[in-house]
Amino acid sequence: MINCDFQVRPRPRRAPQLAFLAVLTLLSAVACSPRHRVASPAAEVSGGFQPTPGHLDRPSTESAAADRESDLVAIPMPDPAPQRIEPAASPRIIDLEGGVRAWVGGGRVEFPGEITLETGWLEVAVCRRSTREHESIVVADVVPSVVHAALLLAGFEPGAPAAWDQETNSPIPPRGPLVTIEIRFGPSGPDGPEAREVRLESMIEDARERALPRWVFAGSLLRPNPPSMGEGEYFLADYAGTFVGLTTFGDEVIAAEEVRSPETGVDPPVWRIREGSVPPVGTPVTVVVRRPPAASE
Repeated sequence: MINCDFQVRPRPRRAPQLAFLAVLTLLSAVACSPRHRVASPAAEVSGGFQPTPGHLDRPSTESAAADRESDLVAIPMPDPAPQRIEPAASPRIIDLEGGVRAWVGGGRVEFPGEITLETGWLEVAVCRRSTREHESIVVADVVPSVVHAALLLAGFEPGAPAAWDQETNSPIPPRGPLVTIEIRFGPSGPDGPEAREVRLESMIEDARERALPRWVFAGSLLRPNPPSMGEGEYFLADYAGTFVGLTTFGDEVIAAEEVRSPETGVDPPVWRIREGSVPPVGTPVTVVVRRPPAASE
C-alpha cells in the first residue's frame, strides 16, 4: 500500500478536481495536478512512490502558494505498529546413556560423577571407573565415547590428542577448541538448591607455581580392534578411561594444553589437589563442560 505523508482533502467548492487529484496521488502518478508537479522521477520505496514536501515544486506566485496551502492539509501518519521480538529459542536438550546431557548446538554438556580423591598428586582430572581413580579428582561411570558424542551434538569440533614427532624428537601439543570445566556439587546433591559450581582447575595446584591448566577438546582416537575383538575400531578413551587429562597419555577426550609425560623419570609430577578445595570422597557431582566466553577464546 502507498504511504503518503500528505493527503489531499477536498473542499466543497472544488470536490471533483481534488478527488481526482487524490486518486492520482494514490496511484503514484508523475503529476498530481497542473500546479502540483513532481520535481524528480518517482522512486520506489516500499513498493510505491512516497511524495514528500521536497518533491513538490513551489508555485511561481504567492497567491498560488496560498491557494495550494489551503487545499493541502498535513495529516500526521500513525506510528508503525511495534514489532514483536521473539526470544531466542533455547537449545534442545538430549539425554544420552548414563545420564549424559547435551545442549544441541548450545556448547554445553553435563555428566554425573563423584569425588574419588581429596588430597594427593594427579595425572588425570576426571576418569572412568576402574581405570585411574588413584590419581584423579572425579570418577564417572559413563562411557567416554558417549561424552564425546554429546560434545559433538553440543557443537564442538574435536582436535587431536598430543603426539610425538619422531622426526624432530619433540612433542606435538594437543589441539582443539578451548572448553571450560566446572564441578557442581552441594549439600543436597549437584541439582539441589544450594549447589554451586567450581572451576575444575581451581581444585588443582601446580608445584611450579605456574598458571592453572587450560583444556581443549582433543577428541581421543580411534584404533583398530585387536584380534580378540574382531574387525572394526574402538574408541581409545573407552579403554584408557581418560575424560579429562593432565599428564599426556595421548588418549584424552579433553586434554590439558601442556604436554607432560606421566613417566616420573621423564617429567616429575607437578599437579596435586589444592588443599581444602575438594568435597569429601564419595560426594556426587556433575561435570559441566561449556564453550568459554568469546572474550577468553
